[in-house]
Parts: sequence; C-alpha cells; structure tokens
Amino acid sequence: MLDELDRELEWRGLHFVRYADDCNVYVRSERAGQRVMARLKSFLTCGLKLKVNESKSAVARPHTRKFLGFTFLSGVQVKRRIAPKALTRFKERIREMTQRASTR
Repeated sequence: MLDELDRELEWRGLHFVRYADDCNVYVRSERAGQRVMARLKSFLTCGLKLKVNESKSAVARPHTRKFLGFTFLSGVQVKRRIAPKALTRFKERIREMTQRASTR
C-alpha cells in the first residue's frame, strides 16, 4: 500500500528511507521540512486514508532522531552510529547470553 508513497516521494525528487511503515524524508531546511510534512500528512490521510501518528512524527535534524536503531553524527563528515539506547540494549543482551553458569 505504501508503494504509492514511495512513488510520490520519488516523483517529488525527495531523499527518503522507508522500512515497512517507518519513513524518514531528508530536506535541506526546517522550513522545507514543515512544508513536506504537511503535504505528506495530507497525502497519507486524504489520498491513502491512513492515520499519521503525531507523537512519532517530527521535523528535526537527523542527528537528533533515531531510525531503526541508528542515528547520525554531525560534523565535517556525516557518520552513522548505533543509537545509544539500542547499543545499551545490545550490550545487556550479550551479557545475559555470555554469563558464566554458577557451579555448585
């Protein structure tokens, strides 16, 4: 169903990443982000008859948002990294899996 969304974003020439129902759209300015967000909400609600979760939707810098457990580091060269919360969960899981059994 969201193939239509992909086509719409490609037709508009926007840079985006989508996995299942999660989607990030990348634009140059906050003003452009607000404009794109309004148009996408309209397209999804009116065109596709879908509900947009307002609490998860935002216009923000990429380094302040998390997507699929990853975030971006801003600087001279943009880099991706594992989001802090995802990294903590991963380390806890590894500790649980590698704990030594108590010998009695």
